[in-house]
Amino acid sequence: MGVAKLKVFGDSALIILQTVGEWKTKDAKLLLYHKYLEDLVKEFDKISFEYLPRSHNQFSDALATLSSMLQVTDGLEVKPMKIKVLSKSAYCMTVTEEPDRKPWYYDIMNYITKQEFPEGSTQADRKYITKMASKFFISGENLYKRSYDSVLLRCVDVAQATQIMQEINEGVCGRHMNRRMLAKKIMRIGYY
Repeated sequence: MGVAKLKVFGDSALIILQTVGEWKTKDAKLLLYHKYLEDLVKEFDKISFEYLPRSHNQFSDALATLSSMLQVTDGLEVKPMKIKVLSKSAYCMTVTEEPDRKPWYYDIMNYITKQEFPEGSTQADRKYITKMASKFFISGENLYKRSYDSVLLRCVDVAQATQIMQEINEGVCGRHMNRRMLAKKIMRIGYY
């Protein structure tokens, strides 16, 4: 790949210290790996190895998870990925105010009932709504989403979501759970 300078981060202090030579590699299973690494290091103009605690390694873990889901074939060109760091977790932003007074699921429900797409939607938008709608169905006046384990989740608007969160989270002892646990509990009892 033509890389001349490389910074390597690892979340195992033992491996990093063995790599930089502060500790000796004694395990017979690791000796061959260590020898290979010593030969590989010679291929670079400059290389450094730095310890990074797991608590500071979430980005690398996320990239490793993404890479495990990708099956690379010959000739596949992977385009650069833009990553936006949010000020708060994404699940905290799933319910927003509805300025047009329509629930977040309005377009999905409208497509299921009338086979209509939003005004001004592109072909890609229409394809996305069609795909999304396949995971939902209407029973009475309520829209439900089929979860991965076939549990039906009733879709709720902002006002209903706020009421559900208050009823679950408030009580005699006050707040009982963090936001993530609250979101999971709401889905377990059947809301989306």
